[in-house]
Amino acid sequence: MTRTHHQNIAWYTLRLITYVAVVCLCFSRTGIAAPTLPVPPAVLYEVQKITFHVDGDIGEDVFRNLLQTQESPAHFWTYMYEHVYQKFGAKPEYFDPIIFDGDISRIEMYLNEHGYFHAVIDTALHFSLSSQSVSIDIAIKENRRSLVDTVRIMGLDSLPEDVLQKIYTDRVVKEHTPFVQDDVEKERARIYRILVNNGYTAATVDSASILRYLSTDDITVIFGFHLGKRYVFGPIEIHSDKGEVQRDIVLRQLDFQPGEIYNEDKKTGSEQNLNGLGLFESAKIEARTPIDTTNPPEIPMRIVLRSRDLQEISPELLVDNENEAFNTGVGIGYSNRNFYGDARNFSTRLQFRLQSIQDLNWSGAVHNGFNEPSLLARASLQMQMIQPYFFSNKLNANWTVSGEYEKQKYYLLNTIRNRIGLTNRFATYTLGFLDWNLERVAVDIKDTTQVSPALFTGTRQKQFNSILTFTLQRDKTNDVFSPTEGFFHTGSIEEAGVIPSLLGSLGGGLPYAQYYKLSFLARHYFPANKQHTFIWALKLRGGFAKLYDRSNQTPVPPTRKFYAGGSGSVRGWKSRGLSANGSPDEGGNALIEGNIETRINLFPNGGSFLKMNLQSFWGVLFIDYGNIWSDASLIRPRDIAIAAGAGLRYETFVGPLRFDVGLRMYDPNEVAGRQWIFERKFFYDTFSLINFGIGQAF
Repeated sequence: MTRTHHQNIAWYTLRLITYVAVVCLCFSRTGIAAPTLPVPPAVLYEVQKITFHVDGDIGEDVFRNLLQTQESPAHFWTYMYEHVYQKFGAKPEYFDPIIFDGDISRIEMYLNEHGYFHAVIDTALHFSLSSQSVSIDIAIKENRRSLVDTVRIMGLDSLPEDVLQKIYTDRVVKEHTPFVQDDVEKERARIYRILVNNGYTAATVDSASILRYLSTDDITVIFGFHLGKRYVFGPIEIHSDKGEVQRDIVLRQLDFQPGEIYNEDKKTGSEQNLNGLGLFESAKIEARTPIDTTNPPEIPMRIVLRSRDLQEISPELLVDNENEAFNTGVGIGYSNRNFYGDARNFSTRLQFRLQSIQDLNWSGAVHNGFNEPSLLARASLQMQMIQPYFFSNKLNANWTVSGEYEKQKYYLLNTIRNRIGLTNRFATYTLGFLDWNLERVAVDIKDTTQVSPALFTGTRQKQFNSILTFTLQRDKTNDVFSPTEGFFHTGSIEEAGVIPSLLGSLGGGLPYAQYYKLSFLARHYFPANKQHTFIWALKLRGGFAKLYDRSNQTPVPPTRKFYAGGSGSVRGWKSRGLSANGSPDEGGNALIEGNIETRINLFPNGGSFLKMNLQSFWGVLFIDYGNIWSDASLIRPRDIAIAAGAGLRYETFVGPLRFDVGLRMYDPNEVAGRQWIFERKFFYDTFSLINFGIGQAF
C-alpha cells in the first residue's frame, strides 16, 4: 500500500530520515552494520510475522504482550476492513520504526525490572519488495538474573510485637529470591496496609530504595516508614434519607466498635454487610477527620444510608437456563424487606415456565393441549423467610416452603419441600451452606416403556426424604455474567435417610431413600491477551450417589439425580437427553462432565451497526464431553460422549444472549461403525443441535 502523489513530499523526507536512523539503531544492537535500505521511502510495509527466540525462562507471550508493533491480521479480515465495512474487519498493521524502537525499549525495561541486567537483545528486519511486507526476528538472551541479597525495613521499632509479626510473615520480597521491581511496590503496599489496619492511618513511606552491588549484581532493598499516631474507631453517626432506622440493626452489622484499633478492612467489610441486608439502596461508611486531642486519638465514623421501599410487588418475565434448557415464563413476586422488624426478609413467588420451547411441537400443543409430549413445563409456588443476623453478622438463616409441579416428556413430578438453611461467610470469597430438606416427591409415569418405575421411584410412586447437605463455595471470578479471569469452585456432600431411620418411617409409612452423594464443580477463566478479548474457559463437573443400606433399595429421588445434555452441559444432546445406560429421563447416580471454550471478541475496535454495539459480539468454539451412569462402578471411558461446535454471544446488561450449534463428534449410544462423526454422513445424520440461552454456558 503506497501513499498518493498528492501528499506532501516533506512527509517522505522526514519519514526517510527517521526510518534510516532508527533501523540503523535496531541493527546496531546486534553489533552488525546497518545495511543499505532496500526499499523506497514512500512504501509502507505490512508486518507479516514477528518471531521470538528466547534463551531463558521467560515465556514468549510475555514479550509479545509488550509490543505495540503487531502482526497484520489474516487477509480475510483486512479485506473486509478495506473493501466491505471497517467494523466487520481488522485494519492491516504496518511497520513504524519509531514504535518498534519503543517496543525494544520496553523489553529492555521489563528485563531490567526483573533482574536481567545483562540481557542481550538482537533484532533483524527482513523486507520483501514484492509483497511490501516485513518479517521481524527478535532474539533475547537473558543471562544471569540478580537476586535479592538483603531486605531492611526502617522506622518500625516502636510497633507492637503482634504487628511486627504480621509484617515479617508472608513477605513478598525475600532474601535469596529473584529480584522483581514490581514486588518491591507490592511489598511497600502490603506493609502500609498492615499499618493502616492496625491503627496507623497517618503512616507514610519515607523511602523505598533499591541498591545494586556492581561486584555481585545482587540487590539490597530498603524501606523507610514514619508511623505517626495510632488511632481507634471513634463515635458512630447514622444518617438515613428516610428518617430513623433501627440503630441496633445497623450497629450489629458492623465488624468494629468504638474504642477498637482502627482497621480499614473492617470498615470495608462492615459496608458490605450493610449493603447485603437488602434494606438499603446503598450504604456508605465514611471515616471523618481524626481527633488527636483524645487519648487514644480517634477517628469518628459516619454511616450514610439510602433506604429502599420495604414492600414491593413485582411481575416477572422469566428467561433462564434451568435444567440446562432454554426456559421462558412469567411470574409474580411479593417482598417485605423488614417483616416484623429486625431486617427480616419475607418473600413469596409464583412462577410458570415453558422448557425447551425451541423443541415444542406447536401444532401438537394446539390439538393435544397439556398432554402434548413435547410440551415441557414447570409451575412453582415458594415462600421464603431470611433472618440476616443469626448469632453473628457473618451467619444468616433461611426457611423456605415450596411446591413444584413439573411436566417432563414421560412423567409428571409433584414435589413439596420444606428447607431450613444456614449460610456463613468464612472469608471474603468463601461461603458455606448447610441445608436440611424435607421432601415429599410424587411421580406419575406416563410411559413405562421409556422410564422404569423400579429404577426411577422404587416400588411406590411416592417418597418422603430427609436430606442434609453441606456445600463449600469459593468465587474469585471478576464478573458475575461474563467472567474473563479467575475461578469458581464448589463442592458438596449430601446425606439422606439418617433422621427418618432414627425416628422410624416418617410420613405415614412412605418409603425414603438412604444414600450419600458427593459432587463438585470447578470453572476457570484465563485471558489469552492483556486486552481480555480472547478468553479460555474451562469447566469440570462430577459426582456420584450411593445407597448405603442394603435392606433399603428405595432409589435416589429424581430431584437429586444427575442429568446430562443441554445448553450448559454436552451441547450435542438435548436437555436430559444423554445417558450411558438406561433412559436419560431417569437420570443417573454418577456424572462426569467437562467443557472447553475459546471466547473471542469479534469486533474489539467497537462501533455500531443497526444500533447494536459491535464490541458486544463474541464468537465461541467449544468441545464438551461427559455422560451419566446408573452407578459409579459402571463408568467406562468408551461411554464418554463428545460434542463440538461454535456459537455467538451478544452482551447485554442482564448477561449475554447465547446461540450455539453443537455436533455429536462421538456418540457412545450409536452402533459400532457409526459412533464417530466421520463414520456418518455429514449434514445428513451428524445430529447437530441448536441451543439458545441467556448467560454464558458456564
